[in-house]
Amino acid sequence: MTEEVGRKREIQNGSEMAGERRTSRKITPIEYPSWMNASDKRKHESYMKLLVAKWNARNPNATPLVLEELTQEQRAWLKQEHLAREKEIGEAYVARMKEEDARVEAERDPNEDNDDRLYQHYREHWEWKTNKEFGSFEDRTRIPAMCFTVDPMPRISRTMRSMQIFSVKVKEVCGDLHWPLDVFGIIAVRDDLDYNRNVIFERNRDNCQTLNEQDPYLVLTGPVRAPVTMFGPMRLDVILKVRRTNESEDKVLSLIGERYECCESVNYQASNGQCAIRSCVSSEKYKSKLSTLEVTCGIVVKSIEATISVHIIEGSWPDGFSGQFTAFTASVSHMKVSLLKFGDGSVPVSAADGTLELSRCVVSVERFGELRICASAWKGSNKFEHEVSFQPSQSGRSSHPLTVGSCEMEVTVCWSLFPVRYPTTICTSSSNGVAGKVA
Repeated sequence: MTEEVGRKREIQNGSEMAGERRTSRKITPIEYPSWMNASDKRKHESYMKLLVAKWNARNPNATPLVLEELTQEQRAWLKQEHLAREKEIGEAYVARMKEEDARVEAERDPNEDNDDRLYQHYREHWEWKTNKEFGSFEDRTRIPAMCFTVDPMPRISRTMRSMQIFSVKVKEVCGDLHWPLDVFGIIAVRDDLDYNRNVIFERNRDNCQTLNEQDPYLVLTGPVRAPVTMFGPMRLDVILKVRRTNESEDKVLSLIGERYECCESVNYQASNGQCAIRSCVSSEKYKSKLSTLEVTCGIVVKSIEATISVHIIEGSWPDGFSGQFTAFTASVSHMKVSLLKFGDGSVPVSAADGTLELSRCVVSVERFGELRICASAWKGSNKFEHEVSFQPSQSGRSSHPLTVGSCEMEVTVCWSLFPVRYPTTICTSSSNGVAGKVA
């Protein structure tokens, strides 16, 4: 009797455990009703209802269609009719755009600056596309970094495919331009969140950066938040000039309003292609009348935004040593983002709290990847280097000590997901953190 009860208890316990594990085995339609099919059916009915409404609106004099009375053949015909109409509209639009481009080209003054014409066309297209929903063409992005550092708010935030900007350099100059060049102007990227300028370089005429053939790289100071790619590639917005003795003699070095494609295989709409499955890096060259600009960027998949700050806790930077702080991800460790570079011990520090004034502080890292931050100091043959690693989080802050010689520092990273849409009230201020060079 006891043995039989024991067997029953064993069978019962086994059944309960199997019940706990039942989601891991294959489920047949007989065992589990397909609620997904029911959901698909509701979506399909909503789609058919929309097609019926559109057809009735286009044919006011015909007998109105009633969805419930349509046969399967009539439903199939209605869908085919809709697809054919959409194709016709698309082909007509493409033909109209070709005619417009041909007309503009025929009317173009041969003496007109082609760079200026293309940039003006880019600006007009931006204004037409946004319809002033995001302000004026010159407006800066109003979405700060660290939107969700304190509260990830999963319903309106998530990981995204983002853009990592590594470098911008003047690859070559032509015409009457010669090295060195005193460069000023603005470079920005525009993404799908708000279409506004996310500035990565900006200098006025009185604060030029001098470039030479040995060091043609611009010192980047942005982005202010990580740019994302939701529906298509980002746009590069460049207005750079070369300062001459008199302002009237200044030359336009580069004038660009074009899209940035990381790799040809990416398909933003279908979320596939090389960039959709793994992070990658590429360089694009943009030719203007007097120069060629080379932009090196990467796409970081399923990424988290990381805002970095560095504080000196004890000691000071080694006397007379040059230094550099860089950030990079384990997936593309050969490509580094320069956060700060300085020479001869002139490390820029806020006297108030010992915070380093980083040139850049916002980068991206894969959600399940690794962010590494490295500090280097050198003077002649003497060199110090220390690297720390961070595991990304969806929100909050992480800190690690960083030591260079006798200089003890603390690196803090603020993690944040990206907003899924704009506008959103949570992103109108930096209440979740301190956007900028400190955190």
